Amino acid sequence: MRFPSLLSGGIVLLLTKTAAAIELDVDSYDSIKSATKIIAQELADGYWIPGDVHGVPHPPYYWWLHGAILGGMVDYWAMTGDTRFNANVTIGWLRGVSPSLDLQPDEQSFSEGNDDQGFWSIMSMDATERAFPETDDQKEMHAGFLQITQTVQNLQAGRWDDKTCGGGIRWQINPTNDGYLYKNTISNGLFFQQSARLARYTKNQTYADWAERTYKWLREVKVIRDDFYITDGTWLPDCKKFTEKRWTYNYGTLLAGCAAMYNFTDGGSYWKEQIDGILTATYATFFDSESGAIKEIQCQDSDTCNADQPSFKAYLARWMGYTAQVAPYTYNDIMARLRTNAKLAAATCTGGTSGTACGLKWNTGPKFDGIIGLGEQLSALEVIQNTAPFIVPVGYLVDIDNGGVSKSDPNGTGTRGGVHNRNSQYLPYRLRNYDITLADRIGAAIITLVIVVVFALGARFTMIH
Repeated sequence: MRFPSLLSGGIVLLLTKTAAAIELDVDSYDSIKSATKIIAQELADGYWIPGDVHGVPHPPYYWWLHGAILGGMVDYWAMTGDTRFNANVTIGWLRGVSPSLDLQPDEQSFSEGNDDQGFWSIMSMDATERAFPETDDQKEMHAGFLQITQTVQNLQAGRWDDKTCGGGIRWQINPTNDGYLYKNTISNGLFFQQSARLARYTKNQTYADWAERTYKWLREVKVIRDDFYITDGTWLPDCKKFTEKRWTYNYGTLLAGCAAMYNFTDGGSYWKEQIDGILTATYATFFDSESGAIKEIQCQDSDTCNADQPSFKAYLARWMGYTAQVAPYTYNDIMARLRTNAKLAAATCTGGTSGTACGLKWNTGPKFDGIIGLGEQLSALEVIQNTAPFIVPVGYLVDIDNGGVSKSDPNGTGTRGGVHNRNSQYLPYRLRNYDITLADRIGAAIITLVIVVVFALGARFTMIH
């Protein structure tokens, strides 16, 4: 994962117009579906630019966010039953899988980190547990959702590093990249969550062992403090230096992993203690004391969020919703907080030329805050759609014994080294379902040029590490 500069709010503000906020009644499933349909379409319009190769990022966004967005679209289908985006989700997924079937496409080979791969793998786990439809192309390619998550699990387990700090995986895969000497929370947190959810789904103790090992390491090296203060990560060689920044997605990924382990252990007391501790810390750290709104405290109030960080609240909301389902004793408390935030988020969705772009500052509404982005839109979508199960029985999570359809391959490691042809992997499906015209290509080129120029003019260069 990389952290690009954020487009200046002043420039974005020129693209907005005054409009009424999206109407949302959190007690009405029809209202939730109507609101999420509008927000999801706004997100899709910013993500699927005509003529783009699906799954390839356009400035200022990086590859990992595309996998995260696809996960949001899987949730959208599960919560609403609306299939309008499903074909594009599958196309983007096949593009990300890569010919080597390991979520390591060639064009990402230098820059891809364990967290990037992890976000795509968690998307495939989402699809597995939601029983998202798999196509014949996927089956022919051996690219089923569960199979790919298992492959990533095996690859990342092979990167476990006992030689420094007694364990953990590094942020970066490539030893020449900045960050190779950093064991960050999100890489290890996603690996933990992935292991725990695989254990819950497959009933395989080996995955549970990896989850326990990873979480124990995070506690032992004090990435997770005794009071559940969760840092951003720790530095080699001795893991005594920490990045003392707190981000919603770090708390969210660890929460989801603990919830999956609570479910796997039939309500194990240790995992309940961890869930309760993380939830208490999450509420105290990120939930505004007056409005109840989720805040990205490191950057939101100071207007210093880069292009990645506005999406972080999406993952907290998504994984709180997941926790409510697999650790049902948390259900009423979590849903009450998500429903509050759903109303606050919807009230900010008055931006852009459409009048339905959503803002990031849910605590200052009802108004749009002037910043348009994929992360802002995804965050609003996730917090609203994850309230749907409170009203109607939707978004069920399956497992291998109860409704699961994705084929298992616990020994998968991908096919890196080249027995598959890239075009034969994904282009046939893509061309059957997405007609790209010359006009589309010209339009995409113009749009991309405009984006690059505008971002160059409005860039603020920030680093968090």
